[in-house]
Parts: sequence; C-alpha cells; structure tokens
Amino acid sequence: MTRELAQRHLRRTVRKLGNPVVGRDSKGRLCLYFVSVSVGGWAGSAVNLVVSEDEGETWSPPRRLIASPFFNIGTLVKGAPLLFSGGAVGLPVYHELLGKFGELLRLDSAGGVVLKTRLSWGRSSLQPVIVPRSDREAVGFMRYAGVSPNRILIVRTADGGVHWSPPAKTALPNPNAAIGSALLADGPLLLVLNNAEENREDLSLAISEDFGNSWRIAYRFEGDSGSPQAPVPEYSYPWIMQDRAGDVHVLYTWGRSRIKHLRFNRAWLEGRR
Repeated sequence: MTRELAQRHLRRTVRKLGNPVVGRDSKGRLCLYFVSVSVGGWAGSAVNLVVSEDEGETWSPPRRLIASPFFNIGTLVKGAPLLFSGGAVGLPVYHELLGKFGELLRLDSAGGVVLKTRLSWGRSSLQPVIVPRSDREAVGFMRYAGVSPNRILIVRTADGGVHWSPPAKTALPNPNAAIGSALLADGPLLLVLNNAEENREDLSLAISEDFGNSWRIAYRFEGDSGSPQAPVPEYSYPWIMQDRAGDVHVLYTWGRSRIKHLRFNRAWLEGRR
C-alpha cells in the first residue's frame, strides 16, 4: 500500500499512512487495516481496509471504514483484530480527536461497522490490545498518556465484549508507549513492554500465570550492556504472536531504523519461568 494508491482509490487527499495490522475474517481471508491521514496530524486519521482472498498475492482496492459520525476522522488502529464466535470481526481502535480513549468495533462479513463499544474515556488511554481467553472472557491493555504514576492500563470483559470494566492501572510501567500481548496455547499470558516510566530504552517480556492479575519480568530483550547499540536508543511498537508450531514471534521498531524479529520456543520460555 502506498500513499498514492490509497489517495486514488479513497478519492481524497492522503498525507501519510501508518499503523497497519493484519488478521483473518471468518472466511479465512486476509484483512489488512491501516490508518490514513488526510488533514492535520494523527487526529485527522481514518481506518481503511484491504482484503486478500489468495494469501496476499492480490488485494482489493482500499476502502474507508465508517467508524465515527464526526466527519469520520480521529479513529486509529493498532491492536490485532480478533474473531467473535458468531463470525464477526472485533477491531480494537482508539481516538485522538477530542480525547484519547479506546473502543472495540464489531465488523460484519463485508467489513461494515455494526457495533461500537467503549473501552475507556477521557484523554489518557489509547492503542488497545485485546486478548481473549474464551468466547466470553477477554482482557485488554492500553497505552497510558496521563499523569504519574505511568502504568499500563487493563480492562476486562466476562460477557463477550458487551460490557468492560473501568480501566485500572497495573503494576507495569508505561512511558506513554505501545505494548503487545498474546495468550499462549495451554500456557501463560505474555506482554512485551518498555519496562520504564519515562523512556523507551528498555524492551522486556512480562509473564502472567493468572490472566493478568499479577506479573513478573522474565527477560530483557533490549537495554542491557550486552545489547548492540541502536542509532537511536529506542525500542518501540512491539508485536507478539504464536505460530501454529507453537513458537513465539516478537517484532518491534529498533532504533527507529529497522524492524527487529525475535523468535523463541516454549522450552526457552520455560527456562525463564
């Protein structure tokens, strides 16, 4: 996807693109969601969708999701989409216009928004990541942009995403930075974070054995004296997932110059529990 291609198909000015996330719908198609900015900064964003029915060989033209009645701007995506048991796609989004807060969009098979549920309120929570444990229970984490102490925010649902608990601060620090989380098959809940309150010079792996109630730092990926120095001392925007073979993949921005990819198996993880 390029700015010029998006601009031509969306029939509007596109200044920049960002925050791509990919997942599958109930038909097994690849769905790529991305942000386009037409006016101003990120507050002037909209979420767009392209679909592939041949495993990424070809893609549909991009189209804009109707996520907000206010000129349909100010909505961004960051967290991975998920599938509801009925086949709808759940897309975690957030707003940066007239506040900073998280929402969960429910999309039908055609990619249309059929329901919007608030995850938070105010001006200090964004970039939600939602991790389901069953068709009823899920936990969500959000980046925090409020006053000290700076902590990762957590929300929970026990009714399939209809209602969510008020955002609460965890014990994990957050320097106003994105996080990534994944629940392993028959295993613990993992979270990748900048383990500091004021900078992104550390990137660590946290483990929870009780689905987010308590945490411990298991490993430091970046920031110790033995790590190669990045051009910019920043490690950010982590993404974590488990593949079909059971291996775990962590990807993140390395020094604002590269994307770094780490891969580990359950045996490596067990040695750090």
